[in-house]
Amino acid sequence: MEKEKLHKLFEGIASSKEKKEVRVWLEASEENRKTLLREREFFDAMILLDHKDTNLDSLKKKQTKLAIILTRVAAIVAIVLLAGSLWYTKKMSEQLEQYQAAINTISVPAGQRANIQLADGTNVWLNARSKITYPSFFTETTRKVELDGEAYFEVKHNPERPFIVQTSRHTIEVSGTSFNVDAYSASPNFETALMDGSVLVTSLKSLQQIKLSPGYKALDNNGTLLSSEIKDYDIYRWKEGLICFKNQNFIDLMKRFEKCYGIRITIENKQLENKVFSGKFRISDGVDKALRIMQREGQYTFERNKDEDVVLIK
Repeated sequence: MEKEKLHKLFEGIASSKEKKEVRVWLEASEENRKTLLREREFFDAMILLDHKDTNLDSLKKKQTKLAIILTRVAAIVAIVLLAGSLWYTKKMSEQLEQYQAAINTISVPAGQRANIQLADGTNVWLNARSKITYPSFFTETTRKVELDGEAYFEVKHNPERPFIVQTSRHTIEVSGTSFNVDAYSASPNFETALMDGSVLVTSLKSLQQIKLSPGYKALDNNGTLLSSEIKDYDIYRWKEGLICFKNQNFIDLMKRFEKCYGIRITIENKQLENKVFSGKFRISDGVDKALRIMQREGQYTFERNKDEDVVLIK
């Protein structure tokens, strides 16, 4: 990292791009954090020295460039020996905490999805009506985010700093892997599906834990965590903007539509209760188009209420 960028950050004149570069560099290793602290000590010592030496211009005329450098180094050593490094460490720790305190929240509207990249390189896809809260960068021993909704994570591997997803009723801990989390706070359903690597799922209420292997998912059954094999991977293609279903019960499918589009669907046609459907729709096409296409096989009619937030299927 160029010292000029660090000094601009200390002076408060760094650009947004430069701040981001420093944060990414700082996140990369513990050694970089130590380097930042040492550079801050040097920067503060220079400020003290420059304020003390009011005749610096005349001194430059009389001394060689090497002598000036040696004088400054001697002053820095003296200051550090007198004041110690604790004060500087404390100040930098406070500054790092302020940086970490910069919390970001992203909410995705109904019928849409979003893709973000966290400071550690982790890639996150957010499904419709989902919200994620995360710090601008991670400075502690763990990487932690909060999720309300559904997200697909591709976590940057770092065994020394676990990645934790906090939901309303469970936590998911990994070091680096790909997995899907379905955890809307307004729904009793919960699912974590593992694609590769390993995850540890913990119930906040019972403290029960399940460690998953690739190809398995964890489900919450009335407060008890259970694991089962993933039979259909197409349902996780929502991150591609698709709703995929194969031999799915109509009622369960309508629950997926409700979650995706933020509406309520009331089914009056009893003949649909045991009927199953297979298909694939683009989320962006909307629920009305999906229902019209399925009408050919389902033999039903549907209409919306005046507020457009309830769909009645007859």
